[in-house]
Amino acid sequence: MEGPQQIASTKMFGGYNKRYKFQSRALGCETTFTIFFPPAASEKKVPIIYWLSGLTCTDENVFIKSGVQRPAADQGIAIIGMDTSPIFVGNVTPHFEIFVFSCPCLRLGLGGLNVEGESDSWDFGVGAGFYLNATQGKWKNWQMYDYVTKELPELLKANFSELDTSRASIFGHSMGGHGALTLYLKNPGAYKSASAFAPISNPSAVPWGKKAFSNYLGDDKSAWEAYDATCLVKNYQGPKSVEILIDQYVLGSKPNRFILSTIISPYFWKILGEKQFPVTRYFCRIVCLSFTQQLQLAVSQPIPDNYWL
Repeated sequence: MEGPQQIASTKMFGGYNKRYKFQSRALGCETTFTIFFPPAASEKKVPIIYWLSGLTCTDENVFIKSGVQRPAADQGIAIIGMDTSPIFVGNVTPHFEIFVFSCPCLRLGLGGLNVEGESDSWDFGVGAGFYLNATQGKWKNWQMYDYVTKELPELLKANFSELDTSRASIFGHSMGGHGALTLYLKNPGAYKSASAFAPISNPSAVPWGKKAFSNYLGDDKSAWEAYDATCLVKNYQGPKSVEILIDQYVLGSKPNRFILSTIISPYFWKILGEKQFPVTRYFCRIVCLSFTQQLQLAVSQPIPDNYWL
């Protein structure tokens, strides 16, 4: 495997934010990823947390908008961010993202792979890989599951001696929260913990998931179950001791129609209860936490017992 090429580096909080590109076998194209190395990485191997972004985001999104580097530096944890779909990188140049309130950002300057329909909508194709392995020929490059669980960890282990890839956790937001839950549940023992912020917890039952799954996986809904956290919990046969935090971010005192139709799944919570699923800690809080606070919560493990009081 050819090593990654560094394309950007910024010093912050005593550590470094570095961006790389390399030719991905899984995705069949060049792709980018970003690592925040905490100060401790200059002296010893540090544990890592993989960050999975939501729809429309790039590998830089979380590092630009969240401030996660500060708590990561304090805790001595490296953060790994990756893109959300195959893209055409070419000669990477700085690009801009427009973010208005909670509306999706526009990916300017980065194209897809010239697959028909890949950029027709913001919630499918470019920036919307859903962390699965597509089975429909047209979308053969959308192998994000293999990329995140196999290729990227192997690349990190082979090229970054300061990272302890055996001590890895995973967290994400929205589509990335869906990814964090499904990757954790499908790979017992691979991750120390999973944290999901406003995850799409039952994608087979909501418009975003139906659109993605039907195009990437076809019409056989049994294939969808392999990437649906609700189905995975229902059929879970892994170790009884798990570490999962689900932080459900809801605006106001009641979930609005958008949240109910895309994110929250009453059936998911029902299955958790029926299965007496051994989640060490999860809490559905109807409060307004900033994105930065949510990320800091995930990085700053363990969570104090009195946090929930």
